[in-house]
Amino acid sequence: MSALSPAALLLLLLTTTHAALAHVLLGRSWRQLPIFWATAAAGCLIATLLGWRFPLNIPAPAGVPMLEASLLAWILLIVVSRLRL
Repeated sequence: MSALSPAALLLLLLTTTHAALAHVLLGRSWRQLPIFWATAAAGCLIATLLGWRFPLNIPAPAGVPMLEASLLAWILLIVVSRLRL
């Protein structure tokens, strides 16, 4: 049996996917990868914990607002990529 709930697993996959794609598109060095991962995780968690939802009829698998979490993660990733880290 899995120790992770479906929502936690989905957030982990979403975070890792966004961080990897942001690193490919916006990254300049390998040391930015953990920073991008932490930023994507923060964006996904903030959107999920605040229950941020657009007034659209979009399914939320396992209660995770995919569109909202992705949007907030990318906003934060773009801000962090512009910093000189």
